[in-house]
Amino acid sequence: MGKRLLEELKFRIDADDGLFLSGAVRTVQNRIAKPILIAGHGFRGHKDWGFWPDIANRFAERGFYTVTFDFARIDARRLGEEAEARASTVSRELRDWDDVVTALLEGRLPLSAAEADRSRLAILGHSRAGGTAILFAAEHPEVRAAAIWNGGASPVRPAAAGGQPLSVKEQAILDDLDRHADRYQMGRQFGRLRIPALVVQGDRDQERLLSQNRALQKIAPSQTFVSILGGDHAFGTVDPYAGTTETLDLAFEETETFLRKVFAYY
Repeated sequence: MGKRLLEELKFRIDADDGLFLSGAVRTVQNRIAKPILIAGHGFRGHKDWGFWPDIANRFAERGFYTVTFDFARIDARRLGEEAEARASTVSRELRDWDDVVTALLEGRLPLSAAEADRSRLAILGHSRAGGTAILFAAEHPEVRAAAIWNGGASPVRPAAAGGQPLSVKEQAILDDLDRHADRYQMGRQFGRLRIPALVVQGDRDQERLLSQNRALQKIAPSQTFVSILGGDHAFGTVDPYAGTTETLDLAFEETETFLRKVFAYY
């Protein structure tokens, strides 16, 4: 597929509470229905952070209908402290995944009618979005495959530092975690998956994620686990993006190979 045919089209999804999602579709426009990959960024990232535009382009060039989007908390920062707090919970992140998938399945994303095969839908999450990708896939049968990059641990619980009170955003996140503690049992939800899952984990990432990765392997040993030697949390990349790395290239290739196998796509 020639790179000259690659299209990148923006979209926006408005929610009923004043929040919204900004996103982009990348695909080779040739009227062939393609496997879908929806990618979610980490808690401190955004859809244009670091490696995401490059990775999205690569998947599109390899024949995927690729969707990236900003979780609602990104644009909520402009709407004030209360809006950002409301948009920063795990519950809201799961709703954001759902809003994008629903828009796709209803044909409201650019070029989806001609270029997207809705029966072959995969999601990819990095960092915290790796965890919410697991939770979302466990609850939504329309997702046929899930890939997790340096994620899958239970959400971090905010804690006050030096006796200072939690911020409004931190308190909202904590309240949500307490309210939905059973739903957010990551290991149990991962074990419930009835679809193929790939967990890509850099071996130089933080111990919390490495420990959870070992636990997930025990819970569901039939799933696919890849250790990236020398890979840190961002696979050696930075923002602004300074170019790819060997560990990022390996994460991409392993993920593309996995998805092609799942979807029998050549």
